[in-house]
Amino acid sequence: MSTLTGTGLMLRLALRRNWLFWTLWILGLACLMPLTSTQYDTIIPPGTDPRATLEPLRTNPSMLALLGPAFDIYTKGGFVFWRVGGFAGMFAGLMGGFGIIRATRAEEEEGRLELLRSGAVGRHAPLAGALLLSTLGCVLLAAVTAAWTAAAGLPLAGSVAGGAAIAVEGLVFVGLGAVCAQVFENSRSARAWTLGLFWGGMLLLRMIVDGAGPDASYTALRWAIPLEWGMLVRPFSDERWWVLLLPLGLSLALVALAFRLESARDHLSGLRQSAPGRAEAPGWMNGAWGLAWRLQRGALLGWLAAVVVCSAGIGSIMSQMDQSIAANPQMGEMLQKMGGSANLQLSFYVAMIAIMGTVVAIMAASMLARLRTEEVRGHAEQMLATVTSRWSLALSHLVLALGGSCLAFLAVGASMPLVQAQRQGDWALVGQYFRTAAGLLPGLWLVVGIAMLLIGWLPRLTSLVWAVLGWTLFCTWFAVLFDLPGWLVRLQPWGHLAHLPRDPMDWTAFAVETALALALLVLGLVGYRRRSIPA
Repeated sequence: MSTLTGTGLMLRLALRRNWLFWTLWILGLACLMPLTSTQYDTIIPPGTDPRATLEPLRTNPSMLALLGPAFDIYTKGGFVFWRVGGFAGMFAGLMGGFGIIRATRAEEEEGRLELLRSGAVGRHAPLAGALLLSTLGCVLLAAVTAAWTAAAGLPLAGSVAGGAAIAVEGLVFVGLGAVCAQVFENSRSARAWTLGLFWGGMLLLRMIVDGAGPDASYTALRWAIPLEWGMLVRPFSDERWWVLLLPLGLSLALVALAFRLESARDHLSGLRQSAPGRAEAPGWMNGAWGLAWRLQRGALLGWLAAVVVCSAGIGSIMSQMDQSIAANPQMGEMLQKMGGSANLQLSFYVAMIAIMGTVVAIMAASMLARLRTEEVRGHAEQMLATVTSRWSLALSHLVLALGGSCLAFLAVGASMPLVQAQRQGDWALVGQYFRTAAGLLPGLWLVVGIAMLLIGWLPRLTSLVWAVLGWTLFCTWFAVLFDLPGWLVRLQPWGHLAHLPRDPMDWTAFAVETALALALLVLGLVGYRRRSIPA
């Protein structure tokens, strides 16, 4: 029996267990370019010169930092890819990274792979099957994107290049995720490294390099950032097909490394071993609250550091807004729509704090999901066999998720205008946008309430909270582009709340949403206390 015996069986099993994950990701990403193309004539009416409208955007450092290099945005296809192609490529990376970890390390962690490998299944068959499924998913993403975009009326060659450019970003992170799955002994660490250090680190570096403009001395560094390679293919702008070889080559190298690392580790372990604990636990760990803190503290501190650094970075990039907007009325108009105010600086900060609020909500949902994970792994059942009550177990994770995310959101509001405040000597900005974040806290509480309600009553559907977050992110990023109706945009956790100081404080909306969130939290806790564990 070879090490790849049973690969076909593992591929079919991975497809059976993950078809919904891949289907939703592929459809969500593939629709971005064709839908954006339908709005092009609204932005550039037929008969007008696109250069007059788009030239200021092409050279604006802030827009370049946000959207990536603009090669030829005077054509419909070039503008569409610049506006959403880079965004789709980044999230294709998340799709690939999370998909491979879900099918390898997570399955191993839950004991399924150990059962399968007790049969006629080779050592590398589960990894090979997961890699084949992930590769097929990325290829399907490229095909659907290209076909859908071409059907929307864009040139076929550019559509194919655009689909391929987005999909190869996914393949790079399939390789990175496969390596992380071998290095770390649990899926949480593997996902955290894939998301934080690789995806987040590359994104921050890309924003710095692209924001410096095409004439900066270190522009060549973009060739060292895999997250940028998809854009350097230049779909709809004299396509450079050979650039596709870079991510493909890196992906193959990472896959080969993953197989090599898998040969060097034991099943159920990672190459990075957890340090042995003390012979006796400290007193503060005697109970559910101490254990929850021990389990969650790494994620909490990591998220806090990441959101503060990211918020300060966004604020530093946009500290040049005064000069940029003065020379760029189109950008000002877009920010006015995103932020909802004629005051462009205020619009920018309000829009960015709302986007970061969704990121913090992801943090809260993922931390609370640990409660469900402990149940699936059987750890909760062991805890409840002691004097620990269900209330104590649930509240220990809920309070950390709720308190930690509130602290992170307030830190976002205070840290984002720091550079602007230092430059202008106006430290009142820090307090002003701290209050913006504070006024939006009920939206965060509502997301946590929905997650707790699902864990309490419908634990198998806990992942539905990600649909809420996905819709919120779509509204904050694309509502302006697609000119969505106001009532539809308001169907999200922050839709009805006042965005200070743009809006006057609406205490009614604040109180109603707080009460609704509190009701969901209580209902979720009641459900968790009443239902069977595991269920």
